[in-house]
This record gives sequence, structure tokens and C-alpha cells, in this order.
Amino acid sequence: MWIEGNYRRNLMDMHIDDWNEEFLTKINCEEYVEALKDAGVQAAMVKAKPHTGLCYYPTSIGRMHKGLHGKDFLGEMIQRCHEAGIAVEVYFTQVFDNWAYENHPEWRTVGPDGKNFREYRNGGNFKTGRYGIVCPNNEGYREYVKENLQELNRNYQFEGMFLDMTFWPDICYCPSCRKKYLEETGRELPRTLRWDRKEFREFVYLREKWMADYAKFATAAIKEINPEVTVEHQFSMITSPWINASSELLMEAVDYAGGDYYGGFLQQSFINKYYKNVSPALPFIYHTSRCDPELVFHTTTKTKEELLLHVMTALVHNGAFLLVDAINPDGSIVPEVYHGLMKEVYSITRRYESYVSGAFNHNAAIWFASHAKYDPDENGVDTCDKSFDRKIYMDAPVAASSILRSTNLPYEVIGSRNLEGERAEVIILSNVAAIREEEMDALEAYVKRGGNLYVSGPIGNPRLEKLLGVKVLGKTGHQFTYLSPTKEGEEIFEKFSRKVPLTIPMAQYELEIVDENEITVLATQTLPYTMTGTEEFAAIHSNPPGIYTDQPGVIRKMAGPSTLIWSAAPIELSKPYWSRQVFYNIIRSLCGKLVFESNAPKYVEVINWNKEGRNYFALLNQQEEAPIVPVYDIYVEVEGAGKTAKELVSGKVLKTEILGDRTRILIDKLELFMLFEVE
Repeated sequence: MWIEGNYRRNLMDMHIDDWNEEFLTKINCEEYVEALKDAGVQAAMVKAKPHTGLCYYPTSIGRMHKGLHGKDFLGEMIQRCHEAGIAVEVYFTQVFDNWAYENHPEWRTVGPDGKNFREYRNGGNFKTGRYGIVCPNNEGYREYVKENLQELNRNYQFEGMFLDMTFWPDICYCPSCRKKYLEETGRELPRTLRWDRKEFREFVYLREKWMADYAKFATAAIKEINPEVTVEHQFSMITSPWINASSELLMEAVDYAGGDYYGGFLQQSFINKYYKNVSPALPFIYHTSRCDPELVFHTTTKTKEELLLHVMTALVHNGAFLLVDAINPDGSIVPEVYHGLMKEVYSITRRYESYVSGAFNHNAAIWFASHAKYDPDENGVDTCDKSFDRKIYMDAPVAASSILRSTNLPYEVIGSRNLEGERAEVIILSNVAAIREEEMDALEAYVKRGGNLYVSGPIGNPRLEKLLGVKVLGKTGHQFTYLSPTKEGEEIFEKFSRKVPLTIPMAQYELEIVDENEITVLATQTLPYTMTGTEEFAAIHSNPPGIYTDQPGVIRKMAGPSTLIWSAAPIELSKPYWSRQVFYNIIRSLCGKLVFESNAPKYVEVINWNKEGRNYFALLNQQEEAPIVPVYDIYVEVEGAGKTAKELVSGKVLKTEILGDRTRILIDKLELFMLFEVE
């Protein structure tokens, strides 16, 4: 596949309207491709149809952008890129198509309030009036997409396609969706969130399957004409709520995972691990903007060190980096970005490309469950009033990732498709609200093999309740609670005691133990003196502990060779250092000898992998704000006495110390990143 070894990529973002005669009149393909070539870009993503729906190529379907005056921008870009040795991935928008929206009102999505998307103003979640959203369940729209994709594949030769916006921005109540749901279930589309009912949860899963089926349809339309063209669907909405219907099922419709993100390095590290593990082929593609912090800030540019870290973080996870640049409305670019900044960045990072790929060495794996992206407490809410926030389903696993990075406990982030073969010593289920039966099959098999589990918050399947020997009763009425360690939990809950319990600023799940065999209670629930949310209080500014209960808050269950630990709330969401340390202590208790140990500070990530019999390490100085300051006196400790270490590329030998049967590798100074090999 052409993507192998192709790590340096670029997209010029150009969703430009044509009401102004000046728009796109200054496009210069020769200047653009020369800039890409000079920067060392290996693949260009070239816009064919943007969100405006106005094509950048001559088409028999829809309409071409007026500003091009008939010029075949796409065709010229493909030709010039290929002449320069640059692969081409053609960009095509789906669902977000203003031309289709205006010319085919019958294709429009219909929101819970009965509105089409361009009727909204100044709202969030694309409800600004700018975006025309059409429904992929509409057969007429599907045929339009197929004709567009097949026209492109008949008329041009290119390496891949990126199909953007493979999601619904809201629940759609259009005639096509209503008819489809009625035919498949015999029911009308729900108007109220009922997470406590199986039929509503199945409705959510059905929408995920519909979106995945549409993605397969679009991919098949391409492959029918050109089976060799790779297909990438937009996968960044995997971190968004259930509303968008973006799930891991999309991986059945792609050749590799890819998507755009505009957060910091912790977010990138988390999603890069997840993409690496769920992508059907590698490298996956990590997109982020040249603009700082995102495309809205059209004229600001990230620093060289920030872009270097973005590229290297993707690279060590065996991911390609795609720079999303922003074209000016008149079609001009800022060539200095390529002849200067990106040329400097890629001239550094390209020297490390041959060392990446291979298997990550890790002790723990965080499971990101794409079918459980909801808050089960948001029950009985009208679909017009639902929340679009990325809530605890995302915050909890990312917080777990942050703690494991800061404590240098080697970890991965996996998807549902990885559960069956996972070999980590512990899988972390961080506030996973629902577990499907096939996922539960994989988890049970993992436990039978001797794997350990950490489960926080909801117990997402009755079979997991049975495995733990418990039954969930509900949640505390109090929204501010505590965990008081028992004698058996004192070591894990260091710095906390019955008099000084660990603070949980949320409700906790309540359960009863139905099988006491091999269960140890490590902490019990403690509640404030008075009910939170009322005018009564013990201390006016706070909710100090006052009601000590016997209700289990943290339990440890032995299941043959495996250990399962459940916490009544996600401790990993805690902000205080010693509270976060309790989460680390729990996970560390479920691991044996660590792959490596390090004293790297909390913002430095240490990654270890094996490739072709060689043992590599990367240190990434992931400070979230520029300027990024150097870090001094780091060590990485590995098993085996007398090991040697040398920096990649430069070959510089690193200092080492022998500590019994282990070797400590000494790094005097870390600037942005360092890669080295241990022999």
C-alpha cells in the first residue's frame, strides 16, 4: 500500500464560497506544489468538493466554483504533485454539502426541533447557519455521492481519498430516518433519552451501524472503479458523544484511521495510541492545523517546537502527520510556511522515520469504548434538550492516561477490536457505561487468561456484575462524597484514612455484594453531614465528611489467577496529587515488573517499542505551552545488567549505571525529544 513509509503530509483547507468575484482567483498550483516539494511533503490531500459543495474540477454533477473560471484545480494539482513525486489523496465532503442542501431540500437532515441546519443562527455544534447538512440515509443523496465519487475515480488517477464528515451533527428525524427506523424496529424514533431501557440503547447502536453502513457504501463506490485507491473516512468524531453516531464500526470501511484534532499533546498521545491499535493498516494519519490553536485563528502560526512535537508524537506511534493549512479566500497561500518552517521541521523528523513501527511494550491498557459515549444520568431528557458536551466518558480515560504518563507506567489505549488479543497485565475500564455482549465475551476470555481489570463507576454489563460478585443498586443522593480506606486498603490509600477520607466530588455507585467469596473491601463510602444541594450545611463553604457507612466504595475480587478492582466512582478524575496517586497505586498493584522505570516528570512521556529485534525508546517533552523548557537529569531503568544505549541518528553513547540486575540510562538534558536504542 502506498501509505507505507509516507509520514509527511499536507492539506490546504479551502471551504471557500463564490459570492465574491475575487475568491480563489489567485490560486497558483505551481507555487503551491513547489512549496510542498521544498518542504519535503510526501503526500498532498487536495480538495475536490468542500463543504460548500462547489467543485474544484469540471463536473457533470452539481456545480463548479465560479472563481476558478473553468480551471481544473484538482487535475492540475494531481499532475504537478505526481511530477514532483508527491502522492495525492483527494478530499471529498459528505453530509456537509451546501449545494446539495440548497438544490435538494428533500435530502436535508431534520433536527429534533423540526429545523434544517441553515435555519439556525449563532448556535454550537454547527448550528450557525453556515452549514447545509444532508442525510446519508436518504437514497437520493446516496446516489448523488456515488455518482460524484465514481466520476472522480474515472476521470483522475490518484492514490487515496479522504471522505470527510462521516457523522450526524444531531439526531436526524428526516423522513428517510423515520422510515428506516420504523421498518427495522416497528417503532417511531424516540423523543426522550432513556439510557435505562435496552430499546433506547439499541437505537443508539443502530444509528452507529447506519453510519458505518453508509461509509461502506461510499467506500464500495470508490473501490468499484479503482480497487487500488485507499479510503480514509473522517474518524475524529470518535471522541464526540453518541449523538454523532461515530464509532469503531467505521474501521470496517477504511484502509487506515485518520482524523483532525486541535487539542494539546496529552489528547494527541491518547488518540494516537488508540488510532495505532484500531487502524486496519499503518501509518494512521493525525491531522492538526498550522494555525494556533485551530483554524478559526486564520493568521496565527504554531511555533517550530510545537509542530516538531506534533510530528514526533505521531511518528513514534507509527502515525503520519498531516498539516492542515488555511488558504486565503483569494486562493493565495503563505509559501514561507513551507520554504521555512515546515522544511525545517521535516528535515529533522524524516531522519527518524526508519526506526518507528513495531510493538509497544506496556503493562496497562486503557479501553476506550466507542459504543458507550454517554452519561447514563442524562435520563428522561427530551432530545431537543440533550447535552453535546464531551463528558465523563472521555474525561475519565484521558485522566487515567494523564496519571499513567506522569507516573511513567507503560500503557496503551485500545479499542473494542483489540480486547480479544490484549496481553497487558491490566485493562482499565474507566467509567464505561455500557459493554456489549461481544465485548464482554472478550473481557471474560481475558480474565480467564489471567488478565486483571480495573473498573470505575458504572458496571456496564450484568455479566461483569456476576464476575465481580455484586449487584448495582443505584447511586448516592449526595453529589459530593468520600472514600474511607479500610485496614486492607491502607497501603493503596496512602495519605488517607477514616478521619481523612479521599474526596470524590460526585455521586458514587451503590451495590450489594452477592458473592462474598474472595472479595475484600478496600474502602467504604462516606457522606457529608447534610444532603448536598440543600440549604442545610455543617460548614458553609464545604461538605465535610460526617456519615460513615459500610457501603463498599472500592472492592478487590480474586477470580482464579486474576484480580478485579472496582471503584464506586472514577478516582482517576481526581485533581489533587495524592488522590491521583491512589489510582496509580491501584493500577500498579495489578501489574508485575514494569517494562521500564523512569523519573521523568509528569509532562515527559516515555515510550518503548521493539522493531526487528531492536529495542527503542522515545522521550517526548510534552509541555502544553510554548516556549518548551529543557528538562534535566532524567533516567530510564531497564532490566538486565550491562546494557548500552545510544541516541538514534547521532549515534551518541548515553551514560549508564548498573544497579544489580538492571541498567539505568542517564539523560543529562532533554530538549524536545530524544530517541535511543538499548542493546
